Amino acid sequence: MKVPGYTRMILKSSVAVLFLMSTLGFSILAHAAGKQENADSTPDYLSTRDDIVKFEGVANGVISNTFSSSPFAIVQKVKGVYLQEYGLSFQFLINIQTAVVNTPFGQIRTRRGVTLELKMQRIDELKEKLIQLLQNNGEIFQHLRKEDKVSIVAFFEDRNFPGEPSANKTIIMTVMKKDLDELGHRTDRLKEFKQRMKIVEY
Repeated sequence: MKVPGYTRMILKSSVAVLFLMSTLGFSILAHAAGKQENADSTPDYLSTRDDIVKFEGVANGVISNTFSSSPFAIVQKVKGVYLQEYGLSFQFLINIQTAVVNTPFGQIRTRRGVTLELKMQRIDELKEKLIQLLQNNGEIFQHLRKEDKVSIVAFFEDRNFPGEPSANKTIIMTVMKKDLDELGHRTDRLKEFKQRMKIVEY
């Protein structure tokens, strides 16, 4: 028995609609699954903020102790920020030329001079302490992914009074979260930890 033309057309249309619906349904499910996967891999911003505050406190303590007995001024304390698809970045600024003291009449420059040797000694000392700080405090970053990074950017500003020469230095230290997990608190593998880090100075 022959199927009328309009019947064949209806059957074809029904098949096309069913195919379209099944394809569309699969696409929606895949998209929803993708969104869920991305949501699961994205850190909780509130929890990440707690991690940042904890590390800021530890880092500020290390920096303050390093320069407490020398004429250096911490111009800007450590501040951190979470960067999506990257990780965490912390930065601070230190005046390596001279310290100033606050008085009722404003800020007054201290008279103790800062030699180039003392500057380099303090900078190298702080750099080593910051490396150990990262290695021994990686557990603070509980909400980062293993592929995320943690960076510390240290700005050393040789800011003098008008007419005096000045020179600046920047140190950037970056380490992967997975390396913090693997080598954390491993003093016997400190050399390996340094090799895995990326340290840029200019």
